Amino acid sequence: MFKHVAIVYKPTRQCLALAQGFFKELKEQGFIVDTVWVDEVKQGDLDTYDLVLSIGGDGTLLKISWSLLDRSPLILPIPCGRRTVYYEDLDIRDIHSIVEKILDGRFCIDILKRICLSFSSKKYFALNEVAMINQHLGRVLTINVEISTPYNKSRFYIEGDGLIVATASGSSAYVLSAGASVIEPKITGIYLAPLNPMNMNIAPIFLHSFTRIRVTPRGYTNVFVDGIYVGAISPSNSVECMLSNNNIRLIRLSCRGDVVRSIFASRTTLFK
Repeated sequence: MFKHVAIVYKPTRQCLALAQGFFKELKEQGFIVDTVWVDEVKQGDLDTYDLVLSIGGDGTLLKISWSLLDRSPLILPIPCGRRTVYYEDLDIRDIHSIVEKILDGRFCIDILKRICLSFSSKKYFALNEVAMINQHLGRVLTINVEISTPYNKSRFYIEGDGLIVATASGSSAYVLSAGASVIEPKITGIYLAPLNPMNMNIAPIFLHSFTRIRVTPRGYTNVFVDGIYVGAISPSNSVECMLSNNNIRLIRLSCRGDVVRSIFASRTTLFK
């Protein structure tokens, strides 16, 4: 089922040791295995692999998602980080058992939607969110927003620091800090949330999965895809966001997790 495997790891001592352990185990099983430090991953680098191991936290998985353009290999998240909402609890001491379950097909596939951002004649895919933030911090930015759904068409403007467009699975990330609610990841839809709005009557909106969102800022605006800067929108230019069918496919060894616990546990203040 799998021939070519990539191991993407966070550069810490623990994650490196795990990467070495999985490399050895997979090589002994006859696989072609490549290892890459997460910060070295570029767009398109992982499209040709059959299986990608994400050894780190949510940031490592987001970087893997950002790199995948035309094809989505199966991804096995191995927890080794501070925030691991996208990961499940695994006994990482027993690498042989994990690999054996994968080879025997004893797993479920978790499909997560991504947002397609059309920007400067390019397309980017966001697993968590697209964030559009005022380039001139400390000043109010006016943004024109057009929403088109199968049942509704709305045009309005907001004033504030910017705007976030997020997936349901991304509702545990930046958009949650902006006042949105946590959405169960299996619910398909798209979040629209203003950042520190001057308009006191506007709140985060969860929209139909077939929604197309057109955003036209009236000032210079930085654009981030899952925390990665991709460029700036000049005044009166537009970008479009919509859900894509280019999904992320995660391997789950347990077919039922505890998403709520994972989200709030990762956002608990730790006192020293």
